[in-house]
Amino acid sequence: MHNRRTFAVGILAAFALSVSFAAPRSGLIGKPAPDFALKGLDGKNMRLSEFRGQVVLVNFWARWAGPSRQEMPALERINNTYQRAGLVILGVSIDEDLARAHEFADSMHVSYPMLFDTSDGTGTRYAIEKLPVTYLIDRGGVVRFFNVGFKRGDEKIYLDQIRELLRE
Repeated sequence: MHNRRTFAVGILAAFALSVSFAAPRSGLIGKPAPDFALKGLDGKNMRLSEFRGQVVLVNFWARWAGPSRQEMPALERINNTYQRAGLVILGVSIDEDLARAHEFADSMHVSYPMLFDTSDGTGTRYAIEKLPVTYLIDRGGVVRFFNVGFKRGDEKIYLDQIRELLRE
């Protein structure tokens, strides 16, 4: 009996350890968000630090990442609701094909700024490995939340986090 209990505890510990390693993490949580300056669809540069004092959601996407297509309309709804409350959403394409990225961004009909990281430098500083990736940055410029991918229910998680940051 003792051996079975020890075995069961070992299995549970191994499972818990594997789950904790499988969960996405960001070494940026609690640290200042890396600043960037990127060109938008309109050809003008935008710098992340220009939005200090506002809550900022940065969404890294690519036209070939299927969940990006699903996430953008959800982000547009969030933007329409919370923009006046102090939320800024920035979409950042890390697509290598700039012309096709522009076409995709245009086709999504979102009102928040779409920026283009043609050098891959911003994606590297944000440790992007899978797309889409969404970061929430507080009014002081500190990364407070991030999410990898997008699935049903993530929009509610974003809203909870955004509301909390807007109240601070």
